[in-house]
Amino acid sequence: MAYDLVIFDFDGTLADSETVLVGLVNEALADHGFAPAEPQRIAGCIGLPLAEVFHQAAPQLPHHRRDDVVRSYRQRALLPEVVARFSLFDGVDDVLRALRDMPLRVAIGTSKSLRTTLLVLDHLGIRDCFDDVLGGDSVARGKPHPEMIELACRRAGCNPAHTLMVGDTSYDIEMGHAAGAATCAVTWGMQDPARLRALAPTLVVDSLADLLAHLRSSPHDSRN
Repeated sequence: MAYDLVIFDFDGTLADSETVLVGLVNEALADHGFAPAEPQRIAGCIGLPLAEVFHQAAPQLPHHRRDDVVRSYRQRALLPEVVARFSLFDGVDDVLRALRDMPLRVAIGTSKSLRTTLLVLDHLGIRDCFDDVLGGDSVARGKPHPEMIELACRRAGCNPAHTLMVGDTSYDIEMGHAAGAATCAVTWGMQDPARLRALAPTLVVDSLADLLAHLRSSPHDSRN
């Protein structure tokens, strides 16, 4: 299949950030006097809109307090010392640089806010690797709704049928299916690879080098 656009999830796909995000959730809960959530439960929700993460990971949190806790999370996420905690998985930088030499458009589609995402990309020195960046606040309906892919395709002038969504969670794969895009599940992220395989993604890769090899073997259209 020819891909014109590749959309990467960020956390758990490009960034080794599970510890950072789990910590942020529990720090935001503590800010308002609530008990911490189970780390594994939090990690399993990462990728959903933030309010839904708190709903699923911290059922002890009353609905009427959720907005306050979400606000604390977002404020903490912008702190320089928090941004500095993010790191890439090994080999990510090299693969992204290689993709810049291919006739593809490359985007990020993440549930974290656009402002936070751009700060983290600048910290990691990879912002220039992407033609577009979409955050959770770039759309009205978050993952697994297809709106994020649909918006990315419109902005890139690409057809979802020639788009590949790459992610580490069921929400990424379900979003890709709903949009009519091809999907790639990565096995090193926050969800069990068996859970991802059960969704029948277009491909499953054990490294970004494997993904790069797949993309190099696929025909491509020229960049616009």
